Amino acid sequence: MIRPVVVGVEGTASSTPALVWAARTARTRGVPLHVVHAVGLPVVGLETFWDDEVERAAKELVEQEAERAREAAPGLDVVPVVDQQSPGRALTQRSNDAQLVVVGTHPLTVTQRLFSGSLAYQVVAGAHCPVAVVPHLASEATDRVVVGADGSADSLAAIRAAAAEADRAGLSLHVVHAWQQPSVYVDVALLADYDHVFEDAARVLLGESVAGLGEDYPDLVVTQDLVQEQPTTALLDAAQDARLLVVGSRGLHGVARMLLGSVSHAVVLHAPCPVLVVRG
Repeated sequence: MIRPVVVGVEGTASSTPALVWAARTARTRGVPLHVVHAVGLPVVGLETFWDDEVERAAKELVEQEAERAREAAPGLDVVPVVDQQSPGRALTQRSNDAQLVVVGTHPLTVTQRLFSGSLAYQVVAGAHCPVAVVPHLASEATDRVVVGADGSADSLAAIRAAAAEADRAGLSLHVVHAWQQPSVYVDVALLADYDHVFEDAARVLLGESVAGLGEDYPDLVVTQDLVQEQPTTALLDAAQDARLLVVGSRGLHGVARMLLGSVSHAVVLHAPCPVLVVRG
C-alpha cells in the first residue's frame, strides 16, 4: 500500500502555506496527497451537527483546497476528504496509514500559541508517523536541511530522516551539535581548563552521528556544525535560513508519549521554517 502525505486544511489563509508545502512534498516523494477537512468540535462526545448543508459546505471547501494543491504541484494525485471528527482526532487517526502528516500554525503571538491548545502540538504528540509543522510565515530559505545531533536514538533517527529528505529534494544537509560545560558547582576557571576536553568529546559525538551517510547518500553534501550553545538556541539560529528543520521526539508510550521533548517543543513553537518531527 502506498502511504500518502496527509494535510489538514480549514479554508483559511493560515493553512495555505501548509497545503502548498504538503503538495510539493508529496510530488517530490511520488505519493498521493490526502487533503483533509475535519469539521467536528474538539470536545469529547460532541460532534458537529451534520446535515446536508454542512456536508455540502464542507465538500465545497475541501474541493477548493484540493484544487489549490493541484495548482501548486501539477500532476499530483490529490484526494479530498471530509471527516466528521475534530481536526486533532482526524489527523491523528489518519497518521496510522500515512507516511507524513502536515499541519499549519496560526499567526498568533508566542504566548497565544503556548496556551492555545494548538492543533500542531496535539497532532505531533499523538501521531504514529512523522509530522511536519509549517509556519504561517516562513523566512527566506536556502537550499539546506538542518538537523540536530545529540547522540540519542531519537537524534539518530532524525538525522537519517533529514538525510533522506535532503537527498530526495537535492538539498544539502547541515548537522548541528550544541555542547555545554557540565552543570556542576565548581570553579569556573577550572571548568575553562577542560573546555578542550568537552569540545573534543562533542566533536567525536558529532562525527559518529553522521557516520555512514556518505555511503548511503553519495551525492549528499553534509556539513557539520559544532557550537557551544544551548541546544534550542543553536537549532533556531541554524534554521533562520533553512528549507527544513528536523528534530527527534521522545520514543515513549502511554501518557508520557503525549509529551514532547523540551527541545522539540521549543522548536515547534519558535521555528522560522517548516519543522519535521520524527520519532525514534
